[in-house]
Amino acid sequence: MRWRVVVPVLLAVAVVLGVVVGGVLPRSNTSAGQAPGPTSPPTGSATGRSPSPSGPSPSGSASSVPASSGPSSSATPGSSPSQPVVTQPPFAVTKLAPGQQPPQFVVVSFDGACKHDLMQHYRDLAASVGGHFTFFLSGLCVLPDAQRFAYRPPRKPVGTSAIGFGDASLIEQRIADWGAAYREGHEIGSHFLGHFCDSKGVGTWSAADWQSEIDQFDDFVDNWQKYNPGVSGSLPFTTGVIHGGRTPCLAGKRDQYLPVFAHNGWTYDSSGTGSLRWPTYQSAYRLWEIPMQTVKIAGYGKSAISMDYNFLYAQNKAAVTAPKATCDRIRQSTYQTYQDALNAVYAGNRAPLILGNHFNTWVCGAYRDALTSFITDTHAAHPDVRFVSFDELVQWLDAQDPQVLKALQRKGTQSYVGH
Repeated sequence: MRWRVVVPVLLAVAVVLGVVVGGVLPRSNTSAGQAPGPTSPPTGSATGRSPSPSGPSPSGSASSVPASSGPSSSATPGSSPSQPVVTQPPFAVTKLAPGQQPPQFVVVSFDGACKHDLMQHYRDLAASVGGHFTFFLSGLCVLPDAQRFAYRPPRKPVGTSAIGFGDASLIEQRIADWGAAYREGHEIGSHFLGHFCDSKGVGTWSAADWQSEIDQFDDFVDNWQKYNPGVSGSLPFTTGVIHGGRTPCLAGKRDQYLPVFAHNGWTYDSSGTGSLRWPTYQSAYRLWEIPMQTVKIAGYGKSAISMDYNFLYAQNKAAVTAPKATCDRIRQSTYQTYQDALNAVYAGNRAPLILGNHFNTWVCGAYRDALTSFITDTHAAHPDVRFVSFDELVQWLDAQDPQVLKALQRKGTQSYVGH
């Protein structure tokens, strides 16, 4: 059973507020008839505003765009990157002997990754602990509003998006930020484009729809200069470096999107929900399934998926503002939630701890500050804990003897009491 948040408010309100309010309901792994809403909010408007209604509205929809017959292509000649693709330093992997204790991994990821100040903050934080994070990019952050009709979303009107489009004045900095993060060894992943979490959104998409979304994401990112004439800069990568993603709102039919991910050469998916246990390899799809984990929210007597928005829903009914006393309580609760989960796996089954986040300053910056303190304090107290990207974790998993991995997986879900 996996969990979703069903949205009972208009998505237009969500675009303005940057959050979606809902209740948590169980669902099956493949059902999309109810088109579940997000376990996370839209990643924040790519512009901070809704798409402009001005200009002609072309007819047609993305459902008429045929899916590619092969994996998405990288940049076309003369397009971004304007320099050779940079190869990241290799990740040091040690193969375990039978019975040897594995490293304690913590995987920190961000959906959206479009705000300069927070990108700088988290890059500095990672550098301070010698770690790497995963940035799941929202591709519309570099597609300006003036070019919005280039986007043909599946089953939606052309030129529409639940998170808006790029503010032209911010795109040059975003390109610089993404390039700097990649050069520093951080992973670039995909959070796709339109972030449609309504009843006719990603939960209804077919394999062809997902392929169309990926193809368009690749086009907008690889060929960003074509859509932003006059904007300087370059990317040191193409979308060929992407090895995994997270679907909007963790929604979608697995039997539709997982084959497409594998077809595009991806090696993992982090769109599911699970528990504090070792990842499993889905041989039918040739992908590692590395889900978000269910953790105990300290001080609230609740459990939630290990993502900041789900904490916000449990701690503050999804409201992004609160009095200082409430903000302080949320910050301390989130910090303790992270510590409790880490302490459990560190002393127990040593499963990787998977933490999902957004670039936000909700409730007085409580989640930003709690995550920052957790990472800093963990590094000081447990310098052996390794903060790695999803791609680095997959490299480690792939290098292990299958029988060693099976022994780790047999440890099952790590239980703990929490605060």
